[in-house]
Amino acid sequence: MPCLLALVLVAAPVASPPARTTPLRLMGLDRLYFTAGGGAETVDAPPPVMELLPRSLGGPRVAPSPDETGAFQAAATDFRVPLPSWPRPVLLRQVVAFPEARINELWIALYDGGRRSDVWHFTALPSETDNKLLPNYWIEDVEAGPAGTLALRLHGRMARPQGAWWAAGRVVTLRAGDGALTVAHVRNAFGFIQGYDLGDDSRPPTLAASAEREVEGRFERRDLDPVPAEVLETCGTPEGLEGWDEMERLATCLTRAPGAKTSTRSPQEPSFAERGGKPPEPPKDD
Repeated sequence: MPCLLALVLVAAPVASPPARTTPLRLMGLDRLYFTAGGGAETVDAPPPVMELLPRSLGGPRVAPSPDETGAFQAAATDFRVPLPSWPRPVLLRQVVAFPEARINELWIALYDGGRRSDVWHFTALPSETDNKLLPNYWIEDVEAGPAGTLALRLHGRMARPQGAWWAAGRVVTLRAGDGALTVAHVRNAFGFIQGYDLGDDSRPPTLAASAEREVEGRFERRDLDPVPAEVLETCGTPEGLEGWDEMERLATCLTRAPGAKTSTRSPQEPSFAERGGKPPEPPKDD
């Protein structure tokens, strides 16, 4: 009898883990001044945007209808999320809306197995960002990161009259766990600020540059403001540059020049671009 019981136990099939039926969530983008813009059932957005964020994907792509004035335009782009441990394909759909104003609007929606989950909305209006001057964002790409994380790269740019503009690249690290992709920390890979052209040849507009990298578990930030002309001659200028890699390479080169200031922070300490973040403390000279 004991032998028979042993045979039965050995032959017993191994139970399969229960299938994940709960939709994957996207959480924590409020850290970057995004606001909740809907979920599986509803989306809070203008009709041209809602047409690009259906509950389920798989049908023909819909061209958004213009608003009543014909001025509101929107465009959608999909990004596959590399998440091999999840039982269904996951993607992020971004919709960038271009109203008449120079401030764009961005919606990011998570689709799990083709069905919409969380929707987030961002606009760089100072009234919604603690009066911080932030850029228009768009997704550059989504890549697999270390230790099962994901790197969501947000590119941004804003232009103002008289030639002033600023650009930024932010690496948003997402951790997968407990049925959600959650923001873990944000690294400000590069930043540029071009000053106003005051029409005074003796005071040409200045350029400031910053770059941030991870060093021994902390984020090291380097700032050079203003960038001297001789450094621009050596490294180049951001004029005409659009790609992430080119912008990050240039910011790194500029901020390695003598005179750059250095500061560090913990990844969990919010930077200026994040909710609760403040300008860096007075940095030390090299």
